[in-house]
Amino acid sequence: MQDEVNEQSLPKKRPSSEVQKRGYSDQEVETIYLLARVMLENGRMREAALILKGLNEVAPNFSPAWVARSALALLNGDTPEAVLTAERGVKADTESPYAMVFFVTALLSSGDYNTAGSFLGEIGERIQAGEIDDPHLKSFYKAQLIRYENR
Repeated sequence: MQDEVNEQSLPKKRPSSEVQKRGYSDQEVETIYLLARVMLENGRMREAALILKGLNEVAPNFSPAWVARSALALLNGDTPEAVLTAERGVKADTESPYAMVFFVTALLSSGDYNTAGSFLGEIGERIQAGEIDDPHLKSFYKAQLIRYENR
């Protein structure tokens, strides 16, 4: 019969590990991320969240997407999610000062001052050593340091 569906002809559901192996190039990942940033800048939070979540599925080691998800979580008042996603951003790129500073932001929002202080110290050492020269990042770091000191 033509109406019967041959089970072998249906695509198999792929586990997430296979999804991660889709083979997106670095340029494609960055372009998808930029699309999410445009959505954020235009106040389209829901669309940005969906794009970022999908990006984390196909490129789990792309730290900026985790950091952006953390920012969205903070904007939505979901501090536990902000901490979790910021931590994933740091784990994805342990050398990223941007991920570290945003992790500090989430930690301070959650009241975890001990962990936040440790990361602030590490970032401060990197700034003093001249490893970090981005003035925006330095300003953001200083703002978080003030939050930490005024707790």
